[in-house]
Amino acid sequence: MKKTAYLYLASCIAASFQASAQEQGIEQVTVYGQSPLSFVSGLTEYSPASQHLDADALEVENGNSLARILDNQLVSVSINDVQNNPFQADLQYRGFTASPLLGLPQGLSVYLNGTRFNEPFGDTVNWDLIPPSALDSVTLVSGANPVFGQNTLGGALILNTKDGFSFPHNKVTVMGGDFSQRGINLESGGNNGEWGYYININKYEEDGWRDYSPSDIQQGLANITHKGEDSATRITLAVNENDLIGNGAIPVDLIPHEGRAAIYTRPDQTFTNLRFLNLNHEWNLDDDLVLRLNAYYRENEIETYNGDDSDYEECDVGYGETLCEEDEEAELFEDDDDDAEAATLTTSDDDDDDDDDEEFEEDDAVQFVGFDPLVPLENISDVDPDTLDGTANTSFTDQQSFGFSAELAGKAATGSMTHHWVVGLGIDTADISFRSDTEFAVLDNDTAESSRGVTGIGVFDEGSRVRLTTDVRHTYAFVSDVINLNDNWQLALAARYNKSTIDMVDGVEVGEGSLNGNHAFNRFNPSATVHYRTDGYHAYASYSQSSRTPTPAELSCADEDDPCKLPNGFVADPPLDQVRTDTLELGANITLENGLIHAAVYRSESKDDIIFQQAGDRASVGYFVNVDKTRRQGAEFSVLQQWDDLEVSANVSYLQATFESPFVSFSPQNPMGPGRQVTPGDTIPGQPEWLAGVEVTYPLLDNLYISADVDYASGQYFRGDEANENRELDGYTLVNLSATYAHSSGITVGLRLENVFDTEFETFGTYGEADEVLEDIYDDIESTEFVGPGQPRTLRLFASYQF
Repeated sequence: MKKTAYLYLASCIAASFQASAQEQGIEQVTVYGQSPLSFVSGLTEYSPASQHLDADALEVENGNSLARILDNQLVSVSINDVQNNPFQADLQYRGFTASPLLGLPQGLSVYLNGTRFNEPFGDTVNWDLIPPSALDSVTLVSGANPVFGQNTLGGALILNTKDGFSFPHNKVTVMGGDFSQRGINLESGGNNGEWGYYININKYEEDGWRDYSPSDIQQGLANITHKGEDSATRITLAVNENDLIGNGAIPVDLIPHEGRAAIYTRPDQTFTNLRFLNLNHEWNLDDDLVLRLNAYYRENEIETYNGDDSDYEECDVGYGETLCEEDEEAELFEDDDDDAEAATLTTSDDDDDDDDDEEFEEDDAVQFVGFDPLVPLENISDVDPDTLDGTANTSFTDQQSFGFSAELAGKAATGSMTHHWVVGLGIDTADISFRSDTEFAVLDNDTAESSRGVTGIGVFDEGSRVRLTTDVRHTYAFVSDVINLNDNWQLALAARYNKSTIDMVDGVEVGEGSLNGNHAFNRFNPSATVHYRTDGYHAYASYSQSSRTPTPAELSCADEDDPCKLPNGFVADPPLDQVRTDTLELGANITLENGLIHAAVYRSESKDDIIFQQAGDRASVGYFVNVDKTRRQGAEFSVLQQWDDLEVSANVSYLQATFESPFVSFSPQNPMGPGRQVTPGDTIPGQPEWLAGVEVTYPLLDNLYISADVDYASGQYFRGDEANENRELDGYTLVNLSATYAHSSGITVGLRLENVFDTEFETFGTYGEADEVLEDIYDDIESTEFVGPGQPRTLRLFASYQF
């Protein structure tokens, strides 16, 4: 359901400002601008191609995953189901990404009540932390608008929560659906004209449509609002405690044997625990001057437990039976300078009479945590090394962040021109503690009925142990000015200066090869937009520039000679350059008698884009590198039209996302072989070229609405095929149905049936070594293709009572 969500006319926006001020009962000044805090107050000038969803639009979905809602509702948005968990989707907008997963170039910034919500360690976005039912509005701002700061390469997602003035009601919602979906949401809000309160408690569980993939979501959000004659203050508290399992992509050759719900190895489990406290204050200093303040404290603990196959195998280096790094990976990454210093030894004989005896160097022998080097496993554990065909990779990240920002917005006249200006500054700091370990394990993989889960033996690899503390500090200042040149022409100017420092201390290694490092970045980014407005018509042309610094996760995993396992291991940190994106956009919006039309073309050029190079048997093993130049350009068109009670919306978007400089893509499991040459013009994997959608809504009865929507996405290249030499994932078309009945008593019931025809499709592809786990069970496992299957037909029912 790609519903047209654009807000077009400045006159409509201004009217909404006045209405909002009257409803809130405080005297609002007439100045406005565009910044994270201006969205909190509601006094903002929308960017050229902003898309906006209000609480009613968010409620239609009655789902719990914001990423899914945005995919269904917004133009030029798609998702990759890498984990096949609705709360862990990669969201793509115009070729830029917001994802909970490390290893992707994060190109969208996210703000909640004016506070940056990207995680400080990897700029990732954890969708499970944001309950859609608590949101009053969602706005997707297009382009590299510098005012929104770090990661605003492709756009900014602005989220504002409800309060007791916007939601003076009580509401109970229950839902259930296929795959044991079940949930309850409680909302309560109210005000006495001066004080307001709002509480949202959400509980959701599902077994997941994939095997062994349950999730448990527990979310709470509350705020208190005070509105005086010249000021308004809101304090928001949010807490989350979530348990997510998304077991990821599966080999294509496994699907004929075990179906699309099968898993490869398990579990891939993530625990998140959020505490978030936010203060917003707005003070009208006079009729044309307003001061906005924002302060926050945020702590998010993320714990992961990943059951995987093993990169180790049994060996004997002259001291007894033990484990060594697999020779295949050693050949790929060994340092030639060390070859002459280590003795070359062979694996021990075994009962299988393997003709291909592996050769190991002494340095390949694993050092076990708590033991001296070269102490063999047989001296530590009674477990036969040959049975250890799995690993349990664990990590724990504690991110404590603090921040403060201030904006002064005013209105001034110079001759016949009117200026709506904003100046602001702020600081975001974070103290991050990261640790990870690799535990040797037995993989339950004897038969086709085996669970493919891992059981650890309590022995850990010293070489994979990471202890890292990081201090991150971002300081910034910005200015924007929206100049009304005359009744038809408007010029919007903005600029921002960013300064970032990232200090890392390794808790395991010292000296050369450690993670210790001090990194500093700074950047000045400008933007300019020209608007022309007349009755029913709005045209614009914009240039914008934004940047992002490499994250601590990227800086800690940038050595091609020593790849890391995401999110479980980091290595020495060769410097990475910060990313800069320049965007040009032209567009027009037309208001019809009973409809709206939007059209736009854009071109974004990124310099020193950061990508993740796969360098092992699994897609999570590799390192980050800068690519000199990438490009994302395209066009989008959408229309909304109403005939009496019938409403129809349609949209289409086209995207060319390409590498524009040559480099070698390592990708050892690429079917064409490792070390593929990427040339300018090759398509960036994971990006559908075409997206399209049509939705029809009609009231069968006075309060009964039905809708049908059809969505199309074209094919995309597999990650790891940056050179575009192999087949693409097929495109797909999905049909969905919805129905809602709202009774005057406050009771609402509804349903949504997704993927009506149970279409089999994939939204993600990568490469891996499937026969490592499956060759002894199925003799026809040959392909290195792994895919993320799309969700099958799914029914969801809901009922709510508002009073």
